[in-house]
Amino acid sequence: MTNEELDQLVRDYEGLFRRVLQRCGIFPGQETYEDDLQELRLLFFLRAQKYPSRGFFEMENKLTLLFRFLLWRLVDIKRRKMIETYGNGEELFLYLAKEEGLYEEVELLDQLNDFYLQLSQKDREKCQALLSDETLSRQNRSRYRNYFSKHFKSFFKNL
Repeated sequence: MTNEELDQLVRDYEGLFRRVLQRCGIFPGQETYEDDLQELRLLFFLRAQKYPSRGFFEMENKLTLLFRFLLWRLVDIKRRKMIETYGNGEELFLYLAKEEGLYEEVELLDQLNDFYLQLSQKDREKCQALLSDETLSRQNRSRYRNYFSKHFKSFFKNL
């Protein structure tokens, strides 16, 4: 493949790079965002460079395969940088202890989202009314809380 074709291919897959960053919890505005985005572009470029044409590249590299490849490569790069920054000793464990709390929060939010998605449309409306409707009567608010409390407990028992 020529350099022009490779450049066009990298531009065409720009959305994939941003989804990989998003999956890793790296968003625009963070200090490492541009560096990580450039790292993904470089990894992708080096992988695509081996193929004689775009057709061969896309035939052997499905989107899900590329996503996983870039995701795990970025995770490995982050781990190496973390070890270089914090060392292998006590400083690394202190850093990881702080980060673990963030992962638990994300996991809880993901579980709450799963709970919300399994609700029927009518139950979703009740949930939204409970969370945001200030004109909801105290009696209905109490009913909705009891109703969702039972569903919530049964949902988390099944996890």
